[in-house]
Amino acid sequence: MKKFIRKICLFTLPAIILTILVAWLDFFKIFGFQDYYATQTVGLNREMITTKTFNQYREKENFDSFIFGSSRSQAYTCENWVPYLPENAKPFHFDASGEGIWGITKKIEYIDELGDTIKNAMVLIDRDILRITDIRDGHLFISMPCVSKESYIDYYGSFLKASLNPKFLISYTDYAIFNTHRRYMGHLINQNPFPHTVNPKNCDIWYGANKEIKEDSLGYYKKQLDKGVFFERPFKDIIECKVTEKETAQLKRIKAIFDKHHTNYKIIIGPTYKQVPMEEDQLKLLHQIFGKEYIYDFSGKNDFSEPISNFYEAVHYKPYVANEIMNLVYDGNKRSAF
Repeated sequence: MKKFIRKICLFTLPAIILTILVAWLDFFKIFGFQDYYATQTVGLNREMITTKTFNQYREKENFDSFIFGSSRSQAYTCENWVPYLPENAKPFHFDASGEGIWGITKKIEYIDELGDTIKNAMVLIDRDILRITDIRDGHLFISMPCVSKESYIDYYGSFLKASLNPKFLISYTDYAIFNTHRRYMGHLINQNPFPHTVNPKNCDIWYGANKEIKEDSLGYYKKQLDKGVFFERPFKDIIECKVTEKETAQLKRIKAIFDKHHTNYKIIIGPTYKQVPMEEDQLKLLHQIFGKEYIYDFSGKNDFSEPISNFYEAVHYKPYVANEIMNLVYDGNKRSAF
């Protein structure tokens, strides 16, 4: 029996030591509240960042206005939204990478559950968001258990699994020693020489690509075109976006909470490089639940989606596009921010 226990210990001890080591290194900054953008070598879970930041400052800042959406919503900043809000409004950007309507619903439920106020809301959606009606997997997309009400074991396990990935460990060590991004590292190690900047309290974010474009816009877009980032349109491989019972229930849940808080809300269907319009059935559902006057559809081919200069790549559009959209949505009713 003793020999068996000794063998088990000898077999498991290296794994235990390695697990403790990667937890101590905390590659993905999941423990405690940190300066998440101090270094940007490793891609982090954006929803973890926004959730922890909200929890850290909600009582002191008394956030009462929220921007919800995927990374595409990052074109909209609290800073540029404030002039359209009532005086003394306190906005917060509660976005997530690869967000879906499930995640937006959970965040709105979480704010309501805490007893906080939702006076104003901008909900940035698109066809992709409406299709994601379940919890997302993977360390870059999984929601914190306080929001998802899912397993803590699954949550921390996803980061442990990513930390123990041999390719990641080799890439991280290589980059830490030589400070050189190599092709094999792929997306595991960030390679943008221009770091993002953020507002540490309301989670506004400005892409490092802005600096790169400012320095050499022609060179930036030539590089993107050479890589095939900007593909030919119209986009043909369209995934049909059908109305589902889950989606309908989640949208109704959002509306119920907005009604409870007497929220002044705007539902914005943003432009995409693919120029695929929102399906008629989806629009009808949104009109039915939220009211046609609260839905603003900028999908399909239009002045926002046509120029490639309006996009960083084939996914994210620029803040000046978002600013023009907000001006249209709020009918130009902009007060001084000062």
